[in-house]
Amino acid sequence: MNALIVLGPIGMLLVGVLAIAYWRRRSHAGMRLFALGGLVWAAAVIPKVVLDLTVTPSLYGWFAGSLGFNASLAALGAYVGLRTGIFECGFTYLAFRRSKLREATLDEATAFGIGFGATEAFLLALSTLISLVMFLSNQSLLDGLPPEVRQAVEAQLDVSPWVLPAPALERLLTIFIHTFSALLIFASVTKARFGLFLGAFVYKSLVDAAVPYLQSVLGSSASPVDVYLVETWVVALGIVGLIGSVQLRKRMFHASQPSEGNAMK
Repeated sequence: MNALIVLGPIGMLLVGVLAIAYWRRRSHAGMRLFALGGLVWAAAVIPKVVLDLTVTPSLYGWFAGSLGFNASLAALGAYVGLRTGIFECGFTYLAFRRSKLREATLDEATAFGIGFGATEAFLLALSTLISLVMFLSNQSLLDGLPPEVRQAVEAQLDVSPWVLPAPALERLLTIFIHTFSALLIFASVTKARFGLFLGAFVYKSLVDAAVPYLQSVLGSSASPVDVYLVETWVVALGIVGLIGSVQLRKRMFHASQPSEGNAMK
């Protein structure tokens, strides 16, 4: 077992902390905005967890039994993607539309999006770190697992050092994705343009729609090359999120400035 594997979730934690610290220093946004983003993330995740405990297992079983392999992956992808779009974009829209966040500045809306993504990074990293420490400190816990689960866990615990940066990279890019989505929804609310919300919905849905396929490609015996090839989907959408956030902020900033004629009146 490779004890260095704990560096993966530690890197995820650092990404969340540094993202918030960077934006606080640059914009002076209050921690309340980051916390609100985290609360909305939690509100969006709760119904997804409820579905995973009730409807999702039966749905997965029906897809696997009624459809071919490729069609099953496509159906699962559509389900996972639409679920993410509905809950994450829907709750974000309600937060901007029905609370004082509708009066937020552009920097505050950005802080909200960063807080949304950073909270996800924190909690995923924390749960992963606790599990890894438990198995690394008491390897006898593996004996009580079913054979297929034990094999998967052992593969994760014996991961190559080359894969260790991947979780932190994924969380950084995911923060870009969440921030761009939040800014699109903020702009949709403030500009009364439904098309921007629809863009955020499609964008967010695409992120998770590929998850079932990527998981099937990755498997439990994936090489470092396989891991980074799978990450290219997140890299591509993360780059879109970063560039989209910068460009949208520029457009919204310039649109909020008074024209020369108005400024002289």
